Amino acid sequence: MRASQRLQLIIELAERKARDAARALAVAQQKLAAEQQKLAQLEQYLQEYRSALQTQGRQGVSAQQLRLYHGFSANVDKAVTQQTAQVANVSRQVEQVRRHWQTLDARHKGLEKLREARLQQERAAADRLEQKALDEAVSQRHRLHSLR
Repeated sequence: MRASQRLQLIIELAERKARDAARALAVAQQKLAAEQQKLAQLEQYLQEYRSALQTQGRQGVSAQQLRLYHGFSANVDKAVTQQTAQVANVSRQVEQVRRHWQTLDARHKGLEKLREARLQQERAAADRLEQKALDEAVSQRHRLHSLR
């Protein structure tokens, strides 16, 4: 079995690993987008809630309503903080998965280049053998003609 053929099996495995890593990256990116969307929804809800209270506050708000607002607002602020941390965590995971995929993809491409180099070497060796055989055939023919 030639070196280029042996490399083909390794390349196929490397390609499969890179493809699997690319799928994992896509899943991680989708998760990040979902977490970012949750954060945006929480922030929008908090802004709308504060805006509604401001509008209601112009009409007058009792002390009890104000305490309830502050308590609920603090809970939503806490949820925003937690979701911000979740987005940062998932973002780090995405970068880790991206680096892993890049490593595997680079390995696959490097193996492809190595296989191409081996193929060129094999072709060159085959060409040299063919040329040598032709030269020997011509030399034998020439010897046969000179002996006659």
